Amino acid sequence: MAARGLASGWPIARIFGIMISVHPTWIVVFALLTFSLAGEILPLSNLADGGSWWSGFRVSDEVEAYARANPGMTERVAASHFGIDLWPEWHYWVLGVIGALGLFVCVLAHELAHSVVALGVGIRVEGITLFIFGGVARIRDEVRTAGAEFRVAAAGPLMSVAIGASCGAIYALAGPSLPAQARALLFYFMFINLALVVFNLVPGFPLDGGRLLRATLWKITGDLRRATFVASWFGRGFAALLMGVAVLEFTWGGFSLGAVWWAVIGLFLWHAAKGGYQQVALREAFAGLTVRDAVRLDVVTVPADLTLERLVTDYFYRYRQAGFPVVDGEALGGMITLKDVQAVPRVGWPYQRVASVMRPLGNGEVAHLDDDLAAAFRLMMQQGREEMAVVENGRLAGILTRDDMLRLVQIRRDLGARAPAGGPGQAGRV
Repeated sequence: MAARGLASGWPIARIFGIMISVHPTWIVVFALLTFSLAGEILPLSNLADGGSWWSGFRVSDEVEAYARANPGMTERVAASHFGIDLWPEWHYWVLGVIGALGLFVCVLAHELAHSVVALGVGIRVEGITLFIFGGVARIRDEVRTAGAEFRVAAAGPLMSVAIGASCGAIYALAGPSLPAQARALLFYFMFINLALVVFNLVPGFPLDGGRLLRATLWKITGDLRRATFVASWFGRGFAALLMGVAVLEFTWGGFSLGAVWWAVIGLFLWHAAKGGYQQVALREAFAGLTVRDAVRLDVVTVPADLTLERLVTDYFYRYRQAGFPVVDGEALGGMITLKDVQAVPRVGWPYQRVASVMRPLGNGEVAHLDDDLAAAFRLMMQQGREEMAVVENGRLAGILTRDDMLRLVQIRRDLGARAPAGGPGQAGRV
């Protein structure tokens, strides 16, 4: 799930060399969870003396019945009749914030476990982003063996089990000596971590259970694409089930936040499962290809001192490309795209120079002729780019476009053969 949108976020820390970021959508989860804890779950846990909130439902009914039988009696007085001391309102909100932040830490630990194991098997991890549905480890390289896939997938649920079991052990052994507020949080963290395990172990891709299923099928069949296809269909089946639950809730119970939540999660998992299979199919289509096979050698460059008005009329309209390399003398200065030009008000085009608008190129923003083509394509997708400059020996060698790569793959599929050794860049090697 290394989508471009999830690669963005606010960096907050670096752990084990892994950048941790928070996506803006996580604020929605933080707010909803805080309100849910403070307004519903913790008051019920209070009635259960720091225990399960479903036990609090029974006590709540008894307290309400007693209060109705004694008109004018406050809820606090009614609760005291059953030996319950209601917490001040602010306790619920403070504990709600702690609970929401605690979930943040639990999900982060889950994703860190995936990432650390991935690093241990030689897979590069770009970072971890926490977002509206939990978290995602942005793994740059593909898992090469079924065993490595199984270990990476299993690490997250094992971490959640360890956290949940630890909270449960403390709750059981030390609970009687702890304040009811502490018991309520321990029970919540035990429950939420075990719930994360159960949800993630559903055998549907891209959930951890789906990845474990894929690793097992991959090991048995030796066919990653077929294993991903099966796991992906399980994932879409689970997504359809969630959306079906949402429809039933809407039909029988009317509009509810829970129904919306199930529908949104179902749609997300459906597209993620479908995209996961497409990524594997695309990786197989790119197998054995390098940038040299798809590079466009007859590259059109743009001088850095050209005005944007001339750039539009003489280059974009004439060559109909989405972007061009920018040169300053013989040196490659950067890239300029239609999006870069669109960001400048039209009245400034006659005066603004390309050099002031172009995007300078860093080490991770250029390709080399012998780079893996699938890796270059994945990087362009993550960055939302249509083209990438190709350099060799410090000089511009050509340009790589997404359309050219997809066209090459399509030709390869149609012919049922591999691209010729050396590719189109062989004759014109710089």
